[in-house]
Amino acid sequence: MGLYLLPAALFLAVLALYPFIELIHMSVSQVSSDNIFGDWPFIGTAGVQAVAVTADFREAAVNSLIYVGLVVGVGLGGGLAAALVLWRGGPLSGFTLALMVFSWALPGLINGVDWRFLLDPRGMVDTILSVARVAPVYWLVEGRLPLVSVALVNAWTVVPFATLVFRAALLDMPGEVLAAADVDGARPRQTLRYIVLPLLRPTILVLTILSLLYAFKSFDFIYIMTFGGPGTASTTLPFLSYRLAFEIYKFSDGAAVAVITLGLTILMALVYLRSVHREERA
Repeated sequence: MGLYLLPAALFLAVLALYPFIELIHMSVSQVSSDNIFGDWPFIGTAGVQAVAVTADFREAAVNSLIYVGLVVGVGLGGGLAAALVLWRGGPLSGFTLALMVFSWALPGLINGVDWRFLLDPRGMVDTILSVARVAPVYWLVEGRLPLVSVALVNAWTVVPFATLVFRAALLDMPGEVLAAADVDGARPRQTLRYIVLPLLRPTILVLTILSLLYAFKSFDFIYIMTFGGPGTASTTLPFLSYRLAFEIYKFSDGAAVAVITLGLTILMALVYLRSVHREERA
């Protein structure tokens, strides 16, 4: 059995383990365009500490928190609402679910380009608002709107996945419990609050952590729609790492931000595994 796993182990070692080791090596070294192909002077954790106290890092960290909060909150809230609407089925439920799966399966590149055109001052969103005599909104260039707009677009892609998972959990609920609540005269709101949501707690927990992981490492929508701008208004930690490494060629600083981001991602992954293990034992 061990020999059969050897190709997979080698594949992971080459494509995952080696880049991870090199990333850590770069974060504790002084690397620039001058010595990228030469020797890397060792500086220890000084580089990571120096990057972590910069204004750009603090701004990117705050942007990341806002971004993740919006993606998770709107994505899961919208997914739960859609799942409740589609729970009992109907003539259009299958068609609606098919459309949602299609939109979820589209690559981030296509979704990002589509929404960038839609949110352009001459795009469809502002055109519809102009019909309602609402002044044009500069979604991707004004204040905090770029960060919020990209986060909501990213949340839009989370909604279909959350809907499918929530609907599967709803369909798996014991019918006798819901029937008993109906016989006892429970109102729909009471059934939702005291029966449905408690039974959905394991699903909500797992989806929350998975959505946190997905949103925290999100890069493609920001790259395509705003490129972290205007200025640094929509720059999150993953995009800051990209900018430091590939725009101003501070490879060690970019690696340091990536290591910090990776550490936070691993921490959330451990929380996810622990939560799943706890739910399995419950």
